[in-house]
Amino acid sequence: MRHTLVKYLLVAATLASLAAMYAVAFVVGAEPLPLAIVVVALILAVTGATIAVRASVAVPRPRVSDIAAAAAATALCQLLCRDMGIPALVTVSIVAIMIGMMTAPIGPLDVRSEGAAYVGAFVGLLAPSITVPAGWVLLAGAAAGLLWSLIGLSVLPGIGGRLGLVAFMGSAFIYWLASAFGYEHQAVLVPEVRGIAHMAMIPIGGVAAVLTWLLIQRRGWDFALASGLTSLIVCGGVYLSGMGAVAPVLATAWFGGTMVGLSTPARLPNAGWVMAAGLMYGAYMLHFEGPLTGHVGVIGATGTIAVFIAMGALRVGAWITPRAMRVVTRRAGSTPA
Repeated sequence: MRHTLVKYLLVAATLASLAAMYAVAFVVGAEPLPLAIVVVALILAVTGATIAVRASVAVPRPRVSDIAAAAAATALCQLLCRDMGIPALVTVSIVAIMIGMMTAPIGPLDVRSEGAAYVGAFVGLLAPSITVPAGWVLLAGAAAGLLWSLIGLSVLPGIGGRLGLVAFMGSAFIYWLASAFGYEHQAVLVPEVRGIAHMAMIPIGGVAAVLTWLLIQRRGWDFALASGLTSLIVCGGVYLSGMGAVAPVLATAWFGGTMVGLSTPARLPNAGWVMAAGLMYGAYMLHFEGPLTGHVGVIGATGTIAVFIAMGALRVGAWITPRAMRVVTRRAGSTPA
């Protein structure tokens, strides 16, 4: 009974964080037509989230190794991003590759501590403009690692984007402290860019999601390497190309798409549905606004929403036309796990 209670408390906390971000970023102040689309998407997302909640299992005991791995990754990202000035998404890509290379069978990390380290790396991307003491940031990284140690294998399993979502949860108090104690805390991850470059977020998110998913599910890549290596190539390339304000927009589209691609076949059964979720992620990032802009983890959290929507659409389609949905799934080249 105790383990069941802990599981549902963590499920509630995770979904509440996601719902709060959704409301602040996409619902408050939305125009009537976009708001109608957001509400329809929300219904699908709730359907998908319900499926994921049912798949949640008993929560294991937290491990010190997971917390330590997260704090170490946070410190490394802080060094590279805040002290050395390396762009945030290039930084996390480099650290993700290092994490993947340190994972069993060739390294000391297992899958659970690998995820904790990746979550800590996200927390370490706090922008230099957020002038809080470094110790607070490390504490946030450790807290995120603790959350992942509990949530990672148990709560909403198989959903792409949860790494960023847990980082968002673990680092939220940093932004509150920055406001409460008068520290500068404005950070804009994606600058205002219009036109083709802005709209390109949609197809880029879709391609990144399906490529990452294929590398993991078809080629057997480690998830941190699949996300980190492709992101380093793409994000590093756009920054080195001197694109100016366009670079973080395209980098955000790609990196967030790789988060969607971490979904398992049990949640998104084939590449077609993964592509749909990636496209949805890109569409949402086109309209991300409000006080949460620039917060670490919002990319992954938005990816989680996109995966929920795709799962909801899959379930609704199966209810309406079960035979047609089976044909679509089969023709896409995979069967649900």
